[in-house]
Amino acid sequence: MTTQRELDLLVDLAKLLKKHGPDTFESLAESISSPEMTQHLSRVLTQVAKIARTIPKTKGEAGIKQEPRIPKSLISLKSAEPEKYQLLMNFYNDLIAKTVLPTLRDIKEFGVDCGLREIRAKSRQKAISPLISSLLKFPNEQLIARIQSLEKYDTGDRSLEGWSNIILNRQRRLGEKQ
Repeated sequence: MTTQRELDLLVDLAKLLKKHGPDTFESLAESISSPEMTQHLSRVLTQVAKIARTIPKTKGEAGIKQEPRIPKSLISLKSAEPEKYQLLMNFYNDLIAKTVLPTLRDIKEFGVDCGLREIRAKSRQKAISPLISSLLKFPNEQLIARIQSLEKYDTGDRSLEGWSNIILNRQRRLGEKQ
């Protein structure tokens, strides 16, 4: 019985038709029909899989940046308290975008200022969910006041054009002073 992943592999193989041509596919199909070639192909695939398991993952594969997940406590709030949900969801989006509390230290200090339990996360991304979950106990008025008191940060234009504008404007200002 063939699994979906095995079928996906065959589809990926079929996508190579354009690269290798129909003649190559036909000759491979004829070769595979012989029992000796089938066994040989089976051994090759098994060896490739064994070798792939022994190769350590590259830094790029192991460190793929994952999108942060919305805390479950916030999702469950959506139907119960839509106003608080929207308020905290906007705050959550600002946290993800780093327009508020841009560092882990800022998040921890905000938690202390709010009288929350210490946030023991080792990264900023991991601190966001416990912060949001802890803020659920506050009444809407307090949440609004605390969130509105935060300074918003402009993430700025980090493109090449943005940096060149920063550099060129700085040079123009220096030129004007002289």
